[in-house]
Amino acid sequence: MTRQRLSLALVIAAFMVWIALAFIASPNIGMVSGVVVFLCAWWMVFFTVLPRQIRGQHEDGDIVPGSEPGAPTDPQIRAKLWLTTIITAGIWLLIVAVLVFEIIQLEWFTYGPATPQR
Repeated sequence: MTRQRLSLALVIAAFMVWIALAFIASPNIGMVSGVVVFLCAWWMVFFTVLPRQIRGQHEDGDIVPGSEPGAPTDPQIRAKLWLTTIITAGIWLLIVAVLVFEIIQLEWFTYGPATPQR
């Protein structure tokens, strides 16, 4: 029960920080940028979590006629979606903290051709 509450608290904290981005004057990240970063991170985490705890039909010996023998018997998609959201919320909070508190400044990285310093 405590683990579920902690994971829910992490997701709620990420949502509250995302709402707060509308009111924080940060040149590095805004509300829309926060959503884009969250969605990109979510999909990357989802594809890494997806093959977790998969048992194929051929491993269980119960192959449904007409289906692929390697198809999962129980894909547990709902649990994987929730785990993905929890992991992504933590990663996203870390990224937002780094950008808002300017631990790493975006000006350190060059975009396009370098301009000469005067």
